[in-house]
Amino acid sequence: MSEKNQKLIADYLQGTLDDEGKKQVEELIAKGDIDFIDFRAMEQLHDELDMIQVPEPSKGMSSRFYTMLEEEKENIRGSIQEIIREKLSEFLNQVTMPRVAYAFILLIVGGFVGNQMGNNDSEIKELTSEMQTMREMMMVSMLEGPSTTDRLKAVNISAQLPSVDQKAIRALLFTLNNDESINVRVQTIEALTRWGDDPMVREGFVKAIANQDDDIVIVTLADAMVELGVKNSANEFQRLIDEKDLTGATKQKVENTIAVLL
Repeated sequence: MSEKNQKLIADYLQGTLDDEGKKQVEELIAKGDIDFIDFRAMEQLHDELDMIQVPEPSKGMSSRFYTMLEEEKENIRGSIQEIIREKLSEFLNQVTMPRVAYAFILLIVGGFVGNQMGNNDSEIKELTSEMQTMREMMMVSMLEGPSTTDRLKAVNISAQLPSVDQKAIRALLFTLNNDESINVRVQTIEALTRWGDDPMVREGFVKAIANQDDDIVIVTLADAMVELGVKNSANEFQRLIDEKDLTGATKQKVENTIAVLL
């Protein structure tokens, strides 16, 4: 993300933009010129900072921080992650931000440094991996939040990731089994289906069947089991029919699913 866009977002979150400026930010997000995940990271960081008391930074702190990054770029010795962590540690030690804020700043500054580093393939791969980890951390954090809208956004973020680790899968499965929002659970099933070859996902789907009582979620889960060919889910669906009072259409759907899977 460019420095110009970072400043635009910061002004947007602080409420200092006029209507034209706000519209510009929203259009940049809509067109993809500003990554929604990066915007959300800065928004989350802004909220975190509003909730804690931090020492008043000196006027030159921000410029010194970027000056340090520029100097390090000219005399690079270690990996890009080491540089980012070192400089961020120096900066964060002065403002005592919470650990989650560190992750969000790493996400944002990582994009800035990546733009400055040129086309070094190995460094780009390392930075891409680091950004992937940060996005997963952000997704898990949002899934654990109280806002239904944020949890739905987190599921949508997960659907955009090329891969996820076991922690992210566990978070999504927990959401499938426990989220009070039907829409969030349905979207979670669709997101997890992308990684349906993962044994952890397949096993999690089977175990989740018994925890569902909403017709829409049950039907969506049945479709996913057929799509992925999870044959051992048939017994769980039969148990669902035996133990729960399903509506006529849902019961018929589950019976058809069992017939396809067997």
